[in-house]
Formats: sequence, C-alpha cells, structure tokens
Amino acid sequence: MNTCAWCNKQIGEDEECYGMGAKARAGMDLREAEGTIVDIWVESAERSVPAIVVVSGSDAKKDGHDMIFMTCGRGCAEELRNALVADGIEPKKL
Repeated sequence: MNTCAWCNKQIGEDEECYGMGAKARAGMDLREAEGTIVDIWVESAERSVPAIVVVSGSDAKKDGHDMIFMTCGRGCAEELRNALVADGIEPKKL
C-alpha cells in the first residue's frame, strides 16, 4: 500500500508519508479483516478510503488503534481526519 488514503496519490519509497491510527466507530467489527487492507466507507466524503486493519496483540492495537491510514502529507491527513470525525471514527496520532 503506497497510495495516499485521501487523494490516491502514489507515495514513492523515498517520500515522506503520514500515518494516522483510528478507533473504529461503534458497531464496526473488523476482527475478520485483521492484517489486511480494507475499504472503509466515509459517508461525509461520499467515498471509501483504504485502511490497514491492525492485528490483535500488536503494539498498534495496544495503543488503541483498530486501523491505520497512510497519507502523502499533512493536508491530506487533516482532511481525512475531519471526514473520519464527522463519521464517528476516532482518529489518533501514531
């Protein structure tokens, strides 16, 4: 996964990227998808965005993250964050 979750820009191996963890919204069950990339529907943005679903027992899970998003920059990270909050998904910094 080398694509920005917000703008779909390809992120090169040598390019800086931003990671953002998030807690799933109430009623969202991601257990079957642990360790995979899934599309999460973001109603406020009227589109889906890719998310990496963290594995039980991982450091990310212990830190309260259910999924992780990768973006190409701060602007995309902030826009994604705002859309997630509007949809009841609690973003957290990694």
